[in-house]
Amino acid sequence: MRLHSLLFVCGAALLLTACDERPKDTWQGYAEGDYVRVAPIDGGIIEEIAVKRGDLVKSGDLLFKLETTSEEANLESAEAGLTEAKATLREAELEYQRKVKLREQRNVAQAEVDTAHARRDRAGAAVLTAASAITQAKWRLARREGRAPADAIVQDVMFREGEFTSPNQPVVSLLPPQNIKVRFFVPEAELGDIEEGGKVLLTCSGCPQNLSGTIRFLSTEVEFTPPVIYSDQSKEKLVYMAEATPDETPRALHPGQPVTVSLRLQQDE
Repeated sequence: MRLHSLLFVCGAALLLTACDERPKDTWQGYAEGDYVRVAPIDGGIIEEIAVKRGDLVKSGDLLFKLETTSEEANLESAEAGLTEAKATLREAELEYQRKVKLREQRNVAQAEVDTAHARRDRAGAAVLTAASAITQAKWRLARREGRAPADAIVQDVMFREGEFTSPNQPVVSLLPPQNIKVRFFVPEAELGDIEEGGKVLLTCSGCPQNLSGTIRFLSTEVEFTPPVIYSDQSKEKLVYMAEATPDETPRALHPGQPVTVSLRLQQDE
């Protein structure tokens, strides 16, 4: 009876060990994304949310817009100021030209010509100032909008129309495809098998076959196997974190998705 129990324990131990084994140069990891969180420079009430979760946006597409009553009023005022400044400049120019002709006929003193010239220069400077005010007003108006900095997937929308957002508080979270990567962990004994710039094969449920990736980062600091990866047999092993980016179709990977990374691609070549 004791012999049967011992055989059972030994068999169970062998089975657990076999289950924990993995092919050589194959590591477990998961997809990860570096999100871009778009926030307004100024705070205010959100007037429009132009996207929803899962939307594909192009660089420059409108994501959200804040209430713009004050900024639009400032722009109108600046435009009116420019119109007035231009009219004053035209009058000053005509007056200066008239004084010049009168001086040629010796009907006015040179001092009057100089005064008209100075008035025209001040009017010209006022036009430049008014034009600058319009540029600034347009810039402030543009700050009330949030636009996509790159082609991306809308990962999340954190506010609704009518809500108030503070300056630099993210309203929309984006995930550009080029920001999708696979993070995996390599035991110290196998660290020499990989290098930055090396090619790997990425395998996951629903992924395209023969999806290749390039190792972009290899940590120099050792760490324990993270909880999302370890089994009871490997939880105390020390590993090095590495990251690889898909060479094609990065949208096939979803953050948090388990991914198997291997050097099979290099071996096949």
